[in-house]
Amino acid sequence: MKTKTTTTALTCLLLIMFIFTGYAQVLPPDSMGEKVYNEYKANGVKKAIAKYQTLKKNETKELTQADLNLVGYKIMNEDKDMDAAEKIFKLNMEEHPKAANPYDSYGDYLVEKGNEKEAKEYFKKSAEMSRDSKDDWEKNTLHPQTKSKLAKIDKKHLQMDFLLGDWNIDATAYEDGKEVMKMKGKDKVEFNEATNSIFLHHYNEEGEPDGMRIITYDAIDEEFDVAYFNTERLRGIEVSRMKMNAMTDKKYEFMDVFTTGTGEETELKHEIEKISDNKMGWIIYEKNDSDQWQKVYAMNMTR
Repeated sequence: MKTKTTTTALTCLLLIMFIFTGYAQVLPPDSMGEKVYNEYKANGVKKAIAKYQTLKKNETKELTQADLNLVGYKIMNEDKDMDAAEKIFKLNMEEHPKAANPYDSYGDYLVEKGNEKEAKEYFKKSAEMSRDSKDDWEKNTLHPQTKSKLAKIDKKHLQMDFLLGDWNIDATAYEDGKEVMKMKGKDKVEFNEATNSIFLHHYNEEGEPDGMRIITYDAIDEEFDVAYFNTERLRGIEVSRMKMNAMTDKKYEFMDVFTTGTGEETELKHEIEKISDNKMGWIIYEKNDSDQWQKVYAMNMTR
């Protein structure tokens, strides 16, 4: 669990600090891929494929799926020649039918073409092949990437978009079923396109910053990772993970597992109900000594 917690915290820090916009496809000098690409630049994709077939027969070095893969991406991303890129990606699938990466790459091509529906089928095939692959890179690097692409097509990262907006908060804290405190505040909830994450800013009744949460979808575990920053307490990042269950089209349940300051895991249950477009109720429960769920916090949210 320590590994999961540390990884989540690091990921959220990176989301704040960096925006990745992709990288150029670099073909190693004098590689098979570079020879095929140079042939494409000089004489077109048909000659490039013929060059590949010649190299395949004559070269002593084995031609891997990575050689053609880099050529396909370079043609697609730098030359913007989608027809030629399609031929290279399809050739790679034909040449390496048992490798997961060519199917993932063809899915990328289809997304670039605007055909997410068909791309999803290729991502699924790639994910199935890489899930239990004996190749470490396919299993530990490619598989998570492909799962993330599937989740993005299915808009899993947008499941909590009903929270977006500026909210007035009337909150009540409970102890042993009795009200012990009432509070007011404001929440500003935004979706950050650069990180595909929700940024939730908390403010107190005077409008002063009172903490911040970053919520991002984890496609592998099919849950949301949450990082909490408190403006008053310099305690680093508090992290949790939330599994979402849509009970109805207006009511949601989240099982929230977080690590306390002493390193112990605690579970909370959240119930969120959309009363109208501009009104929500949010109740948080924790288990009492009898292992029964008991209300500890409730919010009325309006905008």
